[in-house]
Amino acid sequence: MADHWFSAFLTLFRETFEGIPPGQNYTIFVQGKEGIFDVFDSVDAARASAKPNEDCASIFAHMNHARYYLSLWNASARGEEVEGDWAGSWKTQSGDEAAWAALARDFRSEYQEFIGHVQAMPATNEDKALGRLAQLAHAAFHLGAVRALMKVV
Repeated sequence: MADHWFSAFLTLFRETFEGIPPGQNYTIFVQGKEGIFDVFDSVDAARASAKPNEDCASIFAHMNHARYYLSLWNASARGEEVEGDWAGSWKTQSGDEAAWAALARDFRSEYQEFIGHVQAMPATNEDKALGRLAQLAHAAFHLGAVRALMKVV
């Protein structure tokens, strides 16, 4: 049972970030090239920094915050003591092309590290399983928010 759950989790998690897998002609819940990494490939820094109104976070902020959340999980998986700054992870609302490219690079790196930690942990550990599911839900939420923002900025 745990193997099926773990396989399903990895499929959904990868799709959230990578979109449609190479050689596959369907997705489970995103529409093809609509994963988190596709946002970096299809949106420039100016658009990522735009906000439809002052009360709304930018695409840049959502992507930075989601990367931050992954980095906290990775630090904890490395055995580091984690003291997060949730509010601070939302402060960066904009950046130039170099900052956007650096965010994309850092995000991919955190993602790869996360996948490595997940694959190394027993799938039967309930606390770790909840943490994995929280990452999936959190990433999917921000992907949906970013996709909505892409329609208005």
